[in-house]
Amino acid sequence: MHNFKVDIITPTSIESLDGVNYLRIPALDGLTGVQAKHANSIVALDIGEIKIIQNNKEKIYATSGGFADIRKEGTQLLLETFELSQTIDKIRAEKAVEKANLHLKNKNDDLKRAKIALRRAQNRLTILKKF
Repeated sequence: MHNFKVDIITPTSIESLDGVNYLRIPALDGLTGVQAKHANSIVALDIGEIKIIQNNKEKIYATSGGFADIRKEGTQLLLETFELSQTIDKIRAEKAVEKANLHLKNKNDDLKRAKIALRRAQNRLTILKKF
């Protein structure tokens, strides 16, 4: 099996991973798997889980969306957020769920924004529960 490189770019950091065996991303139309020499494509990403198998070790990350630029030589993930499952702050995520639910009850608040905030917080808690 061939390996490839994944560059993860967020507004606050850049991380490069070599020796990636497999990448699974939350595309808008469902989960998408990427392996070495994948066909070139650009994929819009949704709130969800990113799975990376690097040197035959699996890691799970939470993301709030972005884009994947997939090339035969490697993949760039341009993400709003990228958080390793083991570093998710459970208390902070639970408070974010409570806050979003309060905003959803207030009809004067931006309900679309509150729904997105709720999905992000729930995603973080879902990924945290897997570990």
